[in-house]
Amino acid sequence: MQTKRTYFGTKSRADLSDNEKIALKQYKERFSKWHNKQIDFLTFSINLIFTISIAVSGFIISNSERNIFKGKSLCETFSLTRTSLCLLAFSTTLGIIAIITRLNDFRLTKNTIMARRRIYELKNDIKYEDTNSSDLEKLKAKKNSLICCTKFLGTLTWILFYFQIGLLILTIWIIVLNV
Repeated sequence: MQTKRTYFGTKSRADLSDNEKIALKQYKERFSKWHNKQIDFLTFSINLIFTISIAVSGFIISNSERNIFKGKSLCETFSLTRTSLCLLAFSTTLGIIAIITRLNDFRLTKNTIMARRRIYELKNDIKYEDTNSSDLEKLKAKKNSLICCTKFLGTLTWILFYFQIGLLILTIWIIVLNV
């Protein structure tokens, strides 16, 4: 059962100054922008990662019995086909983890914007609608925590992305150099 939302604060939207209206509008636009980015990025990333992994895996598997792969090995012990597929699987796994990390980063960034907006509303005694009243100090602590998490997730995403690209490039070069 959904809790009934009530209003907190004293100023209604009609009582706001032009600067307050502009600031709230900017927060809403930023929230909408990040929300749309989150959805778009999810769709794009899933399609890209799986398209690349399917294409390269399909190429390797369909050509595994041909002379370009048949009987080829690395360091005399590792099959070129198996090694390439394993590296590709690692690259794809890192890509999926990077997608999840990035999506969480977007979600937390969106929540940071919401917290900043609520802080602005509380500081300026602007009426807002919510299920519970908000505490300014708790919101500030939450905002700082969210910012810290987004910085970590952003850095982790780039590290995972670089490793993913590195493994994909390594796989391609191993194939090219051994074919």
